[in-house]
Amino acid sequence: MRARAAVVSEPSYQDLVAQVRQLPEGKVGQVLDGKLHVGNSCAPAHVHVVAELSATLLAGSPGGDPVPDGWTFLTQVELALPDEALVVADIAGWEAPRDRIVALPAPIELIPAWVCEVLDPSTRALDLTHKRKAYAAAGVRTLWIVDPTAQVLEVFQNVRGRWTLAVAVSDDEIAAPPFERLRFDVGELFMPHSRR
Repeated sequence: MRARAAVVSEPSYQDLVAQVRQLPEGKVGQVLDGKLHVGNSCAPAHVHVVAELSATLLAGSPGGDPVPDGWTFLTQVELALPDEALVVADIAGWEAPRDRIVALPAPIELIPAWVCEVLDPSTRALDLTHKRKAYAAAGVRTLWIVDPTAQVLEVFQNVRGRWTLAVAVSDDEIAAPPFERLRFDVGELFMPHSRR
């Protein structure tokens, strides 16, 4: 009688989340499609874009356009999405009062209306594939993808679970969905020494 090969079971979602919690400082873990994805802390160009865009959303544009009224924004926020997905959004926005959102336990299960992902070498492939797909399936209405290397902002609208490109801008002013009253210069998001 031949010995049976040992059956290796896949780790459960809870096992994967436990692995995320045990990662050393400087590592970021996300769970998508039943797999743990580990990345490094982001590069300065990435962090700069997140800071600049967050400042624009929270303080208004340099031209005096108002901040998006009725929105709450969080950076580097852990989201629990349907289908046992755990992701870290660079910036997420909800059309809800701040006190409601900050009172939610982590990871946040309330699906944001808007998400911005800033591409970084360590997470680029994940952001553009599994993560983008998970956001669409979860019902995120608008997704912004900012590429600091190409210096481009792409705005996608969720149409029945599929992303449709609404606009792509490089070094121009934009007032993009869902913030049509907030006009800002996309070129100002990028680090000065990396601008063309």
